[in-house]
Amino acid sequence: MNYKELRTKYPRFYYKSYSWNITGNDLVVSFEFSAGEEFVFKPKLVFKNVDTDRINSLRDQIDNLVFNIGMVELLSYWKAFASPEIVIECGSLDSYQVNWWQGLLINGMSQYFYENKIDFTGDNFVNYISHGRGESVSLVKVSSEKILVPIGGGKDSSVTAEILSKNFKNVEAFLLNPTKASLETARVAGIGDVVVERDLDSKIIELNKEGYLNGHTPFTTLLSFVSILSATLGDFGTIVFSDEKSSDEENVKYKGESINHQYSKTYEFENKFREYNQRYLSNINYFSFLRPLYDIQIAKIFSGFPKYFSVIRSCNVGQKTDSWCGKCPKCLSTFILFYPFLKDETIKIFGKNLLKDEELMPLLKLLTDEAEVKPFECVGTRHELNVALRRIKDDAIMSSWGENNLPKNYEEILKKYINGK
Repeated sequence: MNYKELRTKYPRFYYKSYSWNITGNDLVVSFEFSAGEEFVFKPKLVFKNVDTDRINSLRDQIDNLVFNIGMVELLSYWKAFASPEIVIECGSLDSYQVNWWQGLLINGMSQYFYENKIDFTGDNFVNYISHGRGESVSLVKVSSEKILVPIGGGKDSSVTAEILSKNFKNVEAFLLNPTKASLETARVAGIGDVVVERDLDSKIIELNKEGYLNGHTPFTTLLSFVSILSATLGDFGTIVFSDEKSSDEENVKYKGESINHQYSKTYEFENKFREYNQRYLSNINYFSFLRPLYDIQIAKIFSGFPKYFSVIRSCNVGQKTDSWCGKCPKCLSTFILFYPFLKDETIKIFGKNLLKDEELMPLLKLLTDEAEVKPFECVGTRHELNVALRRIKDDAIMSSWGENNLPKNYEEILKKYINGK
């Protein structure tokens, strides 16, 4: 469907309400969004096996955290219509928050704009309007030394889980809609898990089939907000993500703007979320452990952890079947990054040598050629993939250390692994 016609037909998208309740040992969070009266969406999140006694002392804080999760969740439904106004009926936003959420929508949805050929560059492409009362926010205060590590089942989070579990006590995995790979990664790391189940409203899938707009949303942003609530419920003072320097590279330019599939994994977003968290959510320390490193450096560290070789999966195509499809950009990028360090073990992991598959040669060009649009997946930078294909002759990238928010003790630990200790 034409986005301009949709914006005219559905000029306002509404965040109607949020609620939460305790069902058994679970915290069940519900939202209601709508595009006029025609379409109403009611997604849910279920935080499994929570400390119900702790919840009673945190009601105001939980209200605030749930409201903010809804601010991200609404993007998964707004995208069907691209409405020019997002009306918040169940809470208030100050001017800083309005700017923050508008910035997230423009940057975090950039791939969606590119793929749907939407001109999002006008001053008033989307306006946030809030009708709630401007009440003071009650921030979460946690003093615990417990560490929560989001695990997706790929190499990056396995490296973080392995290193932190060996160097700190009280480390647990945070799993949103856990896969076999993420559950196994936590098991192999020897850490417990904190599980959240996310249920999309099936009506959005039906609309996608009918031709309403669809596209990529900033999933890591949702993960970040949900992890703050999980950390609050479980009394975790630190949340450690596994996003790396490679995520900063854009895929393409469109309308003069950077389009980055991985925007919500970038250092820019990490800093913006840290500030938002400290102002409106909690004192929980949120940062990415692997931020100073490129993917290729992480692959080298991973090569020293053979117990994870058969466990991890990063392929979105094969996620449900717990497999590597061997055909997608993610598989090819990961193969290329592993091969200099794992050699024939890489072929065993993927079941074949992807670099000898003639059908993947056009994809290889997209991944490595500066003149091409980089595939919209979480893949390595063009430069580091070329370095890996040359079997590493670029010492500079292997000793690179980028900007980061690591506390000093985390920095010292990670540097030991870079130096092969």
